[in-house]
Amino acid sequence: MQPAARHAQLLDRLAAEYVLGTLRGGARTRFERWRASSTLVDDCARRWEQQLTPLAAGLRPMTPPAGTLAIIQRRLSLSAPPQLRWAAGLAIAVLLAAILAYGPATRAPRPDQLAVINNVAGAVQWQVEVYVQRARLVVRSPLLAPKPADRDYELWALPAGAPAVSLGVMPVRGEFATSLSPAQRRALAQSAQLAVSVEPLGGSPTGHATGPVVFVAPLRDAG
Repeated sequence: MQPAARHAQLLDRLAAEYVLGTLRGGARTRFERWRASSTLVDDCARRWEQQLTPLAAGLRPMTPPAGTLAIIQRRLSLSAPPQLRWAAGLAIAVLLAAILAYGPATRAPRPDQLAVINNVAGAVQWQVEVYVQRARLVVRSPLLAPKPADRDYELWALPAGAPAVSLGVMPVRGEFATSLSPAQRRALAQSAQLAVSVEPLGGSPTGHATGPVVFVAPLRDAG
């Protein structure tokens, strides 16, 4: 597994444990600092919040039949003292209450604009999300994107009547997030399409597409 893929998997696992509440102590504190300083980490945590909050909201309280706890303990050879069982139950109740109370406020924002770029087989290669108010661009790549050796894919906005504007190098797999400059925001506001070209590693050295354009996709309102 490539280092980038391992990093993405580790980040996803940490974000899931953070949202579930199983990431504790110093690890939780470090993740919170990391989230506050990284839009990529914040997006990952928000996705898990969006996935798990509806599950918690759909839970209905149920009273198990008498003796259920004793049966479970007997089958699992467990013998927890009453104080420990009470503390564990209280912790779960507090966690669920927090999810229900704060879940709606922590749901991930919806993008303002969206472009889906398919590969030659018709599968989604990249999903490009534009967040106008936050001045952010997020590119998600669910599939491994094969590309020529020693080359990168670069994303371009195609404003009407103006030169293409680079939006950054595309991820081979995983996610790429970046802040948008005023020039990039203006270009996107005037663009009905996005393009992907093949460029030297690290992107075009000239600020213009130097290699072949291999993908073009419409940019539409996400509402």
